[in-house]
Amino acid sequence: MAADIHTSAGAAGIDKISIQRIKRMLNDVSYLSDDLVFTSLTAQSNPTEHASKSIDGFAAIIMMTGEATLQINLRSYTIRPNTIVFFSPDSIIRTERASANAAGYMLAYSKSFINDIQVGLSTALPIYMQFRKSPVLKVTQEEVTEVLQLFQLMKRLMHSGKERYLHEMVRTLFTTAFYLIAEISGREQAAPAKQGRCEVIFERFMKLLEEHCRSERNVGFYADRLGLTSKYFSAAVKEVSGKTAARWIDEAVILEAKTLLRYSGLSIQEIAARLNFSTQSFFGKYFKQHTGESPSRYKHK
Repeated sequence: MAADIHTSAGAAGIDKISIQRIKRMLNDVSYLSDDLVFTSLTAQSNPTEHASKSIDGFAAIIMMTGEATLQINLRSYTIRPNTIVFFSPDSIIRTERASANAAGYMLAYSKSFINDIQVGLSTALPIYMQFRKSPVLKVTQEEVTEVLQLFQLMKRLMHSGKERYLHEMVRTLFTTAFYLIAEISGREQAAPAKQGRCEVIFERFMKLLEEHCRSERNVGFYADRLGLTSKYFSAAVKEVSGKTAARWIDEAVILEAKTLLRYSGLSIQEIAARLNFSTQSFFGKYFKQHTGESPSRYKHK
């Protein structure tokens, strides 16, 4: 198995595993193109057993039996049943040990897939922040069953032969699972830890971004509203989230644009105006730069 999973090593010598490669290398795989894969995992079919790996996308593992110790970003976590583990594209993963009966399910999905899920910042942000600090979520058996039922229904649809609305149905089920996990993870936020200054800045930035992303795309605007220099503001956001303020702004604008294109019924010209672009052409170039396709193609696909 180890020989099958090597990809080109990055600067740090960490192999990146794409969603497409996961689809090819494991058994019992259900997939939606190269954007989403659902598969079972065992101690014998573990892609991170022999060396550190990084997934070129996002993933969630539901532990069903046995026990394993995973090293995630150089920190060790013991994983047992009734545990869900989350990995982001920058997570470095290695299995330190696993019992012979260790088994679970993994859902892995690409960045482009998650970008098409219509979830507001107010919902996504707490989950992002929580799993960045601790990628392990303890759940009840009933909650495992609820999440797994949604995953299994996605799997059945992928094998159903349905084509016309397959992507829409799977995205809807995925979004439901996302909100279910958001509901479960809310328990962990009942007694939040004391935040540092940079975390406070980032949280206030996210609230401002949700309020103003339709009209403001300039980093300086948000820095001014927070009473900070652009340089300090950008450094604080990068320290907390690993992404620049400019990237967060672009992602929020693109999310709004996709929502309006797919659900509003507005023309592309009207959407460009609503998002404060000077011309439809400028909006089109901006959208294509960040998504790889034109607004028209996205709207009608």
